[in-house]
Amino acid sequence: MAKVTKFCSLLHSTCGLKEAFEGQYGANRSIPSAVSTRWNSTLRLVEAVTDLDPQSLNTLLEAQGHKGLCLSAREWSQLKELVEILAPFLQATDLTQGEKVVTKCGFALRSLTQQPPQQMDVSDSAQPAGDLPFGDMVYMMSALLDPSFCFFWLEQDVLAPDEVKSEVKEMIMDLVLAEARKVTILAESSSGEDNKDEEPPAKTPRLFTGYRKKSKKKDDHVSSVKAELIRYIQVCSGEEDEADCLVFWKRNAKVFPRLYLVAMRVLAVPATSAPVERVFSHGGLIMRPHRARLSARTLSSLIFLKCNHSVA
Repeated sequence: MAKVTKFCSLLHSTCGLKEAFEGQYGANRSIPSAVSTRWNSTLRLVEAVTDLDPQSLNTLLEAQGHKGLCLSAREWSQLKELVEILAPFLQATDLTQGEKVVTKCGFALRSLTQQPPQQMDVSDSAQPAGDLPFGDMVYMMSALLDPSFCFFWLEQDVLAPDEVKSEVKEMIMDLVLAEARKVTILAESSSGEDNKDEEPPAKTPRLFTGYRKKSKKKDDHVSSVKAELIRYIQVCSGEEDEADCLVFWKRNAKVFPRLYLVAMRVLAVPATSAPVERVFSHGGLIMRPHRARLSARTLSSLIFLKCNHSVA
């Protein structure tokens, strides 16, 4: 392992070795760097090295003056065996990494399934769930309104009977509908305050006034929040590629106008902690020692632009 990590370090820091490596294996071939806090990155490094031809690699190292890094046949077979043993764990790590797993809904799901439906007040979507951390129901709604997760996490990752899953789905949908009613009331109250000084124009009765009212009610029923929610779930089920949450709602704001307002309110709480952790990583990369005089406002603006460049 020491030889492999040393070889990778030299490959990424020495121009001569890098040029010789690209000349031997091609410019498109590379060895990934290892991250000290990610064990799977080290395994990927070893896997990439063992995919190379051992004789040509040893010849390359000898020609570049790194004979001490050459691997013997025994060391090569040991690395191969290590990769084969840890391959299932690598796959499990990739499947459960933060970007693909709802990291906070487990607590809320536990409290939701323990509380009978008739005792749950869905009108209060922000009710606390006991003393459990992250037990607020907003985490359940944020997972539903994130197209990367929707109900996939509940169907695939939760070990529970299908009846329980169906019941939980209905509960979460009721929470979203209750939140939609809140958003509608807030929007109507704010618009009413803006227009309270304006007198409504006088309406002239027309021949087909009653017919138009019925048609309007029918259209409102079709474009209701529940209909939008059902259609949204169908769209997420048909998505082949994982969609970015903010990009998805920006693109479909007119397709789901009422649900869009709920999403913009609920998604202030992300369904997974991976984006939040990535913000701190970007901050560390931007606030380097030679840029230590950046003001807090400038640093905040740079991080915001870096993290949201895809939705600009």
